[in-house]
Amino acid sequence: MSAVDQGRVGELLGSDGAIQPLRLTRKGGLGAADVQARYQESVLRGNVYYLATGAAAPTAFTGAAAGTPLIGVFNPSGSGKALIFLLTSATPTAVPTVAGVIDPELWAGTSVLPTGTVTAPSNMATQQTTGSVAKGFVNTAMTSSTAINFVTGIGSFWWATAAAGAQMSNGIVELAGMLVATPGVLVALGVRTVPTSLTIDPFLMWEEVPYP
Repeated sequence: MSAVDQGRVGELLGSDGAIQPLRLTRKGGLGAADVQARYQESVLRGNVYYLATGAAAPTAFTGAAAGTPLIGVFNPSGSGKALIFLLTSATPTAVPTVAGVIDPELWAGTSVLPTGTVTAPSNMATQQTTGSVAKGFVNTAMTSSTAINFVTGIGSFWWATAAAGAQMSNGIVELAGMLVATPGVLVALGVRTVPTSLTIDPFLMWEEVPYP
């Protein structure tokens, strides 16, 4: 049976490497749907990693050389992997004591290997800090890193005063692979301005796939 010219109505059961017919609906249409949670397969295959920390007191970051983002992820030259960024967030955990706006942002660019304090990324399936090719930097100076470029803001947070209400965007932002770090590329999550007393829970998640 060829998957090119035949289909089957209903659920199909198979294993990795099996050749299957196309799935059809009862009306003869091609069946296409999410059959599992979006990141389930990648996570269970052990390819997904993340960096996060709680209630971090950030340093203003604008992509400058040797800057201090909330999270930095460097893909070393010769790693043989590409880092496909999937999700990010930067949620305030303490409201600043003055009125203002903060805008969590993503930055990226080619860089030399930073020599700051390295944090090993955690595997999303095992929660162990092993297996990733990436070098992580969590709220620490990326000493000797090269200046990198602004990519996009991921949301904004506004408040009038410490006593008044605050408005914020969604906590989780889906990047859906629009940002990719090939070998030699540094990606960073940071905030441009840091009002008094601000703390943030930053998070950055990616999948590692063979490259090229």
